[in-house]
Amino acid sequence: MLEIKPLKGLLYNDDDVDLADVVTPPYDVISKEAQSRFYEKSPFNIIRLILGREEPCDNAHKNRYTRAKDHFKSWLEKGIFVAMEEPAIFVYEQLYTIKGEKKRRLGFIALLRLEEFESGLVLPHEKTFPKAKADRLNLIRACRANFSQVFSLYSDSEGDSEGEIDPLLKEASQADPIRRVIDEDGVTHNLYAITKPKKIEEIREKMKDKTVFIADGHHRYETALNYRKEMLGKGLQKDGGFNYIMMMFVNMDGDGLTVLAAHRLLKNIVNLDRTSFLERAGEYFEIETFSKEEDGKDPKAAALKALSNEAGRSHSILAYLGGNRFDLLRLKDEAMMDQVISKAHSKAWRRLDVTVLHGLLIDKILGAKSRDLIKHKSIKFTPDEDEAVMLVDRGDYEIAFFLNPTTVEEVRTIAKGGEKMPQKSTYFYPKLITGLVVYDHDELV
Repeated sequence: MLEIKPLKGLLYNDDDVDLADVVTPPYDVISKEAQSRFYEKSPFNIIRLILGREEPCDNAHKNRYTRAKDHFKSWLEKGIFVAMEEPAIFVYEQLYTIKGEKKRRLGFIALLRLEEFESGLVLPHEKTFPKAKADRLNLIRACRANFSQVFSLYSDSEGDSEGEIDPLLKEASQADPIRRVIDEDGVTHNLYAITKPKKIEEIREKMKDKTVFIADGHHRYETALNYRKEMLGKGLQKDGGFNYIMMMFVNMDGDGLTVLAAHRLLKNIVNLDRTSFLERAGEYFEIETFSKEEDGKDPKAAALKALSNEAGRSHSILAYLGGNRFDLLRLKDEAMMDQVISKAHSKAWRRLDVTVLHGLLIDKILGAKSRDLIKHKSIKFTPDEDEAVMLVDRGDYEIAFFLNPTTVEEVRTIAKGGEKMPQKSTYFYPKLITGLVVYDHDELV
């Protein structure tokens, strides 16, 4: 049974700071250039807590984690962060435009009592990596706080896409937001607070029997589990703040969700040339090349449109090796994946486009192991098609692979089956803003 709790969240004091100057996207999508930009925006930008700079003189006793702890303590003392007077469940609204369509994503932020994955109450869908978890563990050890929310999904349809909980959130969002900020992508983030005990209890009760699927924040969730083990191992109280994690809950059956594809760019591939690559790929794929302007569309636009048209109909992947020539690869026979991917995985897992890409195109045809590409930083993930083409044309990467987005239903199926997709199989848009609400473990209600 899921246990949801309100929190006395810490909010930036908007009398002292401009919220637009102090919030950031999640730490794992922030580049070095963006990190520097956020540092320059404000001395109180949350980048100093979530992704502090490394310094030449850093050691075990003085480093970016200890500096984050010092900043956090100082900001609390100075009143840069202020606590809510009453425990609240926060309604979080994001207004955004995607491909010309205006959309609204509505969810709520609360504390979730940590559950091991084996319980079946909280389910992951992507793999995690030790280095990223070690980094987040060092941060939580130092600061004993959650500076951002894990993004999760739950099913609340009951035959109706609005479900039982969304009406409560929509009612709360009729008030004036307690915080509002427009981010660098033009997304509006509005925060509202539900403080009436009866309303809070209604949401808690309706969530008890739900299953939660982690959308973004797998490393942070697993880190919280590891940190709890540490704390309990030290004999600390079982009801301490470390037993909970701050989480954003969104109805996966609603119409505000957008999942983009995380396209792949590769470099340092041995003996890669387009002719031999297509020759090897031709054994498994039908190939259609886009290299000339057709109907007033450049090859890139025509190729991406053709890829989009294949969504849900065939396993198709678009390859780009430069020269304004795009090759659409359509898998000839799904059964081929059974020869390449271990049957220890389910049929649903073997049929994912990301599995076709990594298991067949990258591992087998290119002969490059996905694990090694990640280890040696020879792979980049981006939802931006223009960026991917530009980086190949500029010579930073040798090949780009474009995918159709993974569907929410695929996420649900794979997670319920106890499996995990390859890293970055999904890109939920827009990202949650970091710094909107902070959970201090010492402030557990």
